[in-house]
Amino acid sequence: MADPFLLRKMVVRFLRTDRLELFEGAKEEDWRKNLRWLDRSGLALPLAARFEALQPGVAVPGGIRTALHSRLLDNQKRMERMLGFFQEATRALAASSVRYCCVKGFTLIPDCFDGIRERHQVDLDFLVAPQDLKRAQYAIEGLGYRVQRAAVSGETRFIKPWKKHIGANGYLYQLPEPPPIEVHTRVWEPEVEAIDFPHLSGFFDATEVHDIAGVQFPRLRPAHQFAYLLVHIFRHLLFSWTRLLSLYEVATFILARSSEGVLWTEVSQIVCKDTRFASACALVLGLVDQAFSIPLPQPLREVYLRSLSADSALWMDLYSIPWLFADPPGTKLALLVQQQFWSDRRAWRQYLLRRLVPLQQPHALSDEATESARATLAYRAADTWYKASRLWYHLRSDCRYLMARVRWEQLKETYHGPIHRVVDEF
Repeated sequence: MADPFLLRKMVVRFLRTDRLELFEGAKEEDWRKNLRWLDRSGLALPLAARFEALQPGVAVPGGIRTALHSRLLDNQKRMERMLGFFQEATRALAASSVRYCCVKGFTLIPDCFDGIRERHQVDLDFLVAPQDLKRAQYAIEGLGYRVQRAAVSGETRFIKPWKKHIGANGYLYQLPEPPPIEVHTRVWEPEVEAIDFPHLSGFFDATEVHDIAGVQFPRLRPAHQFAYLLVHIFRHLLFSWTRLLSLYEVATFILARSSEGVLWTEVSQIVCKDTRFASACALVLGLVDQAFSIPLPQPLREVYLRSLSADSALWMDLYSIPWLFADPPGTKLALLVQQQFWSDRRAWRQYLLRRLVPLQQPHALSDEATESARATLAYRAADTWYKASRLWYHLRSDCRYLMARVRWEQLKETYHGPIHRVVDEF
């Protein structure tokens, strides 16, 4: 294929349209080359579910359909076990009288997925009232977890040692060890990137009880849930890569509730409390459209029209496609569009230097593996390869960013493109 992303573009367009003819001409070799990307983008499972429903026949090679269907079956078992770990955590928090709600993951079913088998989940995320953080910590530690890291903002990550590890290229759908648990006391944690959205409030008062397979838990109500999804994607935009599944969730959420005008008016009110946050959300909505081409409800469309900056529009024109469809760990091209969100130029330069020259100790392959697992030859070999691949990634991605930066600065001076091009296509 001349376009290295052609099959990936076909996949996201199919997930929006169910048009099987999009895959005519795609060879089994092309599919095989993209299976790993499908897994890590999160799209393999919803794609498998659609193929199961539509029976694509010769439009998709039989071997590919079998491979995707196996993933769906394996993930069903995986997520059933994850649901058990999830229930343990929610019961522990409730028994400790912690004021909390669950975010992402299981909370998105059935709004974004028909069932738990269609979403791959790695960790468990909870939003906890700041005054209850200590009680939450004791509750989770009572399950055998320990604190791995804690930030000034209150974000705390807990892990329980794993007896085995999944390599960087491992099969993602095997039965899981106890998942990491992340506790957040704020919707947005600003300390690393020096960007803050101070008016993101009211989330702890916007909860409802939800049920998955008999497991009941509090989650955010729809408007705040949607705003949280936008926050989550923007957080990943500040790094090098995001799963396209996150954008798919926003797209399916919009399509499922497109006629609920009151909901989208409430979302607009939440988003527009902070000018910079509205601009960040406009950028995220543009990326959702770039991938899935969905019409926005009128209140969201108005947010987009008012808040999308010229920098964001230019970056979407030039770099959003290679950023969205890249293999993990992605590219640093998003750095080009990030600078506009920093009010402190000195802080921006310090952040940029950290991103381009990461001098800290390289991340290990697995933070959760036990000491005995880390001592094995297989783990040490995989960990060495992983760290070497990360070094090569930084060198390659830095060069690409620096070359793009020259063109970026030139075009910013002369760009007169249609700033609201994406919306005008609806």
